[in-house]
Amino acid sequence: MAEKEAPGDKGAAAAGGAAAGGGGMSAWMPVIAVVVLVPVLSYGMAMFVIAPQLEKRFAAAAAAAPAANGAHGAPAEAGAHGKPGGEKAAPTVSYEFKDIVSNLAGSMRSRYIKVSFTAYSAKADFPAIAETNRAKLLDATIGVLARLSLADLEDPAAKSKVSNEIIYAMEAVLQERVVEQIFFSEFVIQ
Repeated sequence: MAEKEAPGDKGAAAAGGAAAGGGGMSAWMPVIAVVVLVPVLSYGMAMFVIAPQLEKRFAAAAAAAPAANGAHGAPAEAGAHGKPGGEKAAPTVSYEFKDIVSNLAGSMRSRYIKVSFTAYSAKADFPAIAETNRAKLLDATIGVLARLSLADLEDPAAKSKVSNEIIYAMEAVLQERVVEQIFFSEFVIQ
């Protein structure tokens, strides 16, 4: 017939069943600890270790930058701008180029660009130079604009690049660096 279990055997069987079944809540404790502690430790490291080190580096770099590149706030050197005897005068003489139109490259001549800009120079006779060489300067400018594609002009720095290319083209025409800066008053793509 059926065997009778001893009263002490019942407790041992129950304990063995719990150990074999995985143990309930105590098995999840390491997972819960990891899920809670990792974000807390990461936040603590970022706020109290990494951020102060970055702030120190940025503060040191910001303090060193004006002195390194001669910006305002740094000790002035002899011959620096704003002082008598400076090497280069600020570009003060201007000449305006209006309504220059060119087709864009690669658009099957269906797209065009229209620009107006003012060129600045430090040379006092710049207006006379520009007027004498106006046709050459316009041709160089149109050449730069005609090489541009619509994809080139989608770049956020496109105006700056076009400005620099026009300055270099004018430099090639005049065979000297006369134009220092260009500021667009109109920059239309259609």
